[in-house]
Amino acid sequence: MKLLLHVDAPEEGDPQSCQDVQNFFAPSSLEGFAHVFEEELLSLSPDIDRYDSVELSVSFLSGAEMREVNRNFRGVDEATDVLSFPLWEEGESFVPAGELRELLPLGDILVCPEETVRLHDELSRPEALCLMLAHGFLHLLAWDHDTPERERAMWERQDRIREKLAGFLELAGKA
Repeated sequence: MKLLLHVDAPEEGDPQSCQDVQNFFAPSSLEGFAHVFEEELLSLSPDIDRYDSVELSVSFLSGAEMREVNRNFRGVDEATDVLSFPLWEEGESFVPAGELRELLPLGDILVCPEETVRLHDELSRPEALCLMLAHGFLHLLAWDHDTPERERAMWERQDRIREKLAGFLELAGKA
């Protein structure tokens, strides 16, 4: 199983955030991130290897764009740091389609760098973006933080993923 990672950078928004995203997603970082997500996916859902490829889409939005999406899909009229749109969540479980074999699209992660930096100012910009990717990824796999127990488990796993992602940035000299 190979994970295909597709990334769309923002065309507008805070110039520093846009530059961070462009620096953040150097080709060497993308390969490393895809490898981390692939490893985590195999660990969390071992039967996923029945697919030839798994696709993950990440889009970076400006604050205004994220506010519009959040308003349209959640009824909240403000920007947020990350939103996930899973394709295979049933109840509290990740249940991918059994009839697919070649390519399994996981869903979309939308990240607003401006809000990410504002809400996670204790982290460096790259670390905060790694956190949002980890958080969004887990939501695509039906992880949630709706109870104290599930929150604790999700925070622990997302911190592990964030650290792995950030490790690739350090190797690329971006952290």
